[in-house]
Amino acid sequence: MLNSLIQKYNVPGPRYTSYPTVPYWNEEQFSLHQWKKTFVKSFEESNASEGISLYIHLPFCESLCTFCGCHKRITKRHEVEHPYIDAVLKEWQLYCDLFPNKPKIKEIHLGGGTPTFFSPENLERLIYGIVAKADLADEYEFSFEGHPNNTTREHLQKLFDLGFRRVSFGVQDYSPKVQEAIHRVQSFHNVAKVTFWAREIGYTSISHDLIYGLPFQTLEDVVDTIEKTKSLSPDRLAFYSYAHVPWIKGNGQRGFKDEDVPKDEEKRK
Repeated sequence: MLNSLIQKYNVPGPRYTSYPTVPYWNEEQFSLHQWKKTFVKSFEESNASEGISLYIHLPFCESLCTFCGCHKRITKRHEVEHPYIDAVLKEWQLYCDLFPNKPKIKEIHLGGGTPTFFSPENLERLIYGIVAKADLADEYEFSFEGHPNNTTREHLQKLFDLGFRRVSFGVQDYSPKVQEAIHRVQSFHNVAKVTFWAREIGYTSISHDLIYGLPFQTLEDVVDTIEKTKSLSPDRLAFYSYAHVPWIKGNGQRGFKDEDVPKDEEKRK
């Protein structure tokens, strides 16, 4: 029964990050006026009691990870940081102009892309620009995603000083062959280094992201990755399933064949 249910729902589907999911958006039945009305109503219901949560997307990466399903822009030109932050703060002002009163922020999460693509100074400018127009809830939570290869101690210290206490590091898998296939080569040493730095600085929640079902990944690879992860004792774990959709993700996932990706019973193990 369990296997039959797994097989029944083991099909590609829309991403879960929006509701209704993207294929069911209907612009003809949802106007700007209706959006503003819904926006204000949602704000009034949440802000007065516990505050609002903000997700800020920082889309830039210096290289392409082929497993990634997020919106990203691949570039090594760091001069894009300033105009992007200007645009985010301009968007935040548009929201603030709609709020009937001053917002109270309970959560901020920086995702990507690679938030640590941005310099510590530019991340500081971003956060200062957001909180300058808001109050903070009594027990607010700030979190961000960091790449082990480019997260510096300065990043961790600056964000800690700004109120961040949660950090998530993308690990995925420690197998060299898997890392080469997904274009995400990072050593255990780099992951250990940023994990220890975060702990020394005082972060209270350190998370590692792992993925199963990656190309060329074996059960032994997953066990080895989990054992290495246990040795670093992160506070949280996220264990994601790799989605193989080369017809959507383009050339990135065309670097390996369908038969290189574990599936069905092998993946379930």
